[in-house]
Amino acid sequence: MDTKSDFEKALKFIHPIEGFVSDDPRDSGGLTIFGISSKSHKEIVMKMLKLLEVGKKDEAYQIAKSVYYDEYWVKAGCPTLPFPFSVVVFDTAVNCGVGTAKKILFKFEDWRDFLLLRIEHHTNCETASDHMWGWSRRVISLYNYVKREGGEK
Repeated sequence: MDTKSDFEKALKFIHPIEGFVSDDPRDSGGLTIFGISSKSHKEIVMKMLKLLEVGKKDEAYQIAKSVYYDEYWVKAGCPTLPFPFSVVVFDTAVNCGVGTAKKILFKFEDWRDFLLLRIEHHTNCETASDHMWGWSRRVISLYNYVKREGGEK
């Protein structure tokens, strides 16, 4: 199991989806940089913001990458999971929370079934009417990405 390579694959997927800087008033996460929200990581986001203000985008990204590794990859148990489960669980942890990712993980042995249960989880969220289209597109994109990266093996 090559967990470092799997983590890089996971980042390659979420980086374009999570984006760069966002402060959408409809997003409860508040100011978000590289997908790291100020609601969950206020001090870290402020540190990244200061780096961005002086043109140190790569340094800010390295901080975000560290948060993704420690707070989502490791806490969701991804280092112990084979590909493609590791990438699917990681993205679920980022999008839905580590607790939800772990809860869904123990219900299925197939990553495709896991993704279907994730969509079901989204339909039960309070904000489903506002976000369901985007969440569903993300799951479909993840499914297609994993297949391209060899998830059918």
